[in-house]
Amino acid sequence: MPVLSHRIIFHIDMDAFFASCEEAINPVLRGKPLIVGGTKEDRRSIVACPNYAARAKGIRTAMPLAKALLLAPEGNFIRSTRGLYSDYSKKVRDIFYKYTPVVQPVSVDEAFLDVTDVLYMHNYNHTELAEKIKNDIKSSLKITCSIGIAANKICAKIGSKMNKPDGITVIPFGREKEFLSGLTIDKIPGAGKATQEKLKKYGIIYIGDLLKYDRSFYEKEIGIHTSFLLNVASGTSSNTVNEFKEDRKSLSKENTFWEDTDDREFLHAELYYLMERCCQKLRSISTKSRTITVKVKYFDFKVNQRSFTGKKYSNIETDFYEDAVELLERMLSNKKKIRLIGIKFSELVKGDEFMQENLFDDTDKKENLLKKIDKIRKKYNYDAVKFGRTFEFKK
Repeated sequence: MPVLSHRIIFHIDMDAFFASCEEAINPVLRGKPLIVGGTKEDRRSIVACPNYAARAKGIRTAMPLAKALLLAPEGNFIRSTRGLYSDYSKKVRDIFYKYTPVVQPVSVDEAFLDVTDVLYMHNYNHTELAEKIKNDIKSSLKITCSIGIAANKICAKIGSKMNKPDGITVIPFGREKEFLSGLTIDKIPGAGKATQEKLKKYGIIYIGDLLKYDRSFYEKEIGIHTSFLLNVASGTSSNTVNEFKEDRKSLSKENTFWEDTDDREFLHAELYYLMERCCQKLRSISTKSRTITVKVKYFDFKVNQRSFTGKKYSNIETDFYEDAVELLERMLSNKKKIRLIGIKFSELVKGDEFMQENLFDDTDKKENLLKKIDKIRKKYNYDAVKFGRTFEFKK
């Protein structure tokens, strides 16, 4: 039995995730540039995610939609499908757990996995295991991912970006510093344009160039990124993958609209939809809440929020809806249009702890119905079941 002297860390990064999910549920979108973020009429929007055909045309995330339209007028321009990406993210995570219990999601479309202790089930072959995970995702969900494999997290993350889409990159164990030295500094995770320009001013073009200067130089010129940059240059970082824990102090969701609005019917529907998604999550982790916060961002980007704490704990949307609407109405009294609405549940408790049920409300039947609906949505997709409040409204 081989004895490993280091951890084996995977960083799995989904390829053009939003666009890939849209193509998975609507294959007719494949084969030409796809720009998720808005229709051709949504001139004020920005690109949320281009597929690789769109990227080949020079289209990038956060680019104004009007510019993307000039670069690929023949492309498919669509708005985001509500709830789709979080649903797919959960399905991807479920696949990860088939192969290792040590999973650390870091965003909706990427995660670290520590596979060291499960390699014996895969002939101690990390590349073979990566292929299995990649193929499982591709065959079951019709989307792809890229995987970086290394002895630490920074190197694994850098590796996952190197052979996109649908690729695997292994950073040689014990030779991380040598491997990374020839990569340009734009490959450093989180190093934005401002940091890159600072580094280039001192002749730092490649990661290996970071070792030209000592710590005091970076502390003076770059500041808080000193340790991080020097760790990248030496090919070292943490190899501890923090397992995902459902325990939390609050749970929230928010949505930014395509245009500013004061349409109360629309806003009430969006409010209920966000509450549905939060309550579904609360039910899935056997958690309940009694404090709800409603947040709005007005057209001028000013933010306001109000909270209400009830007498009982619940994870049922209707138990909170009337109070949430009242909170929202208070914030709409100034007649300003809003661009974002959010919802947050706090004071969370596990199981039935501190429950004070309303004896005049048939809570058990309601909970059983919603749990059945949750199962249907999990099996198919979230919008498989809709309530009257959450149908799309046309102005």
